[in-house]
Amino acid sequence: MEKSIAGPLAGKNLKKITSIRTSWKSWTERNPQTTVLSTDTGYERNYSRDPYEGYYRSLGIWFPVGDVRKDLSPKEMVLGIEMGREARAYPLSKLKEEPGLLRDKLGEETIQIEVAPDGGILRVTDNHGEEIPSIFAYWFAWQAFHPETTVYREED
Repeated sequence: MEKSIAGPLAGKNLKKITSIRTSWKSWTERNPQTTVLSTDTGYERNYSRDPYEGYYRSLGIWFPVGDVRKDLSPKEMVLGIEMGREARAYPLSKLKEEPGLLRDKLGEETIQIEVAPDGGILRVTDNHGEEIPSIFAYWFAWQAFHPETTVYREED
């Protein structure tokens, strides 16, 4: 269980919530009534500029991260899933190769990852169809927090 390290909930257990990462096109096709938060926040900030522009494409890491396992490139993006005491990293590059429904066994559970035609992740569910939390992260970060993680391979 993750714990808060700062703020009013410092030291308290945190509940994981489900999320997805998808394109705007895919999102609005599934959720046509979506509204967008205004960028008129009262703060002087250019919300159209990505402060990490260039970082995504560069091979380097901007800060020290310690040892990184060699299973994947340090900045390979992964979908990280935990089930019980098991953790697995699903490289997004592999998931994008074959959109549709990927089934995998993680620990004692069968999980399903629904991948959109554009490579976005639409849903991650357990064998009962209940959505389960997942995390999008660079490989270097995922493996740092999950040193015993496995990496999904199609032949597994």
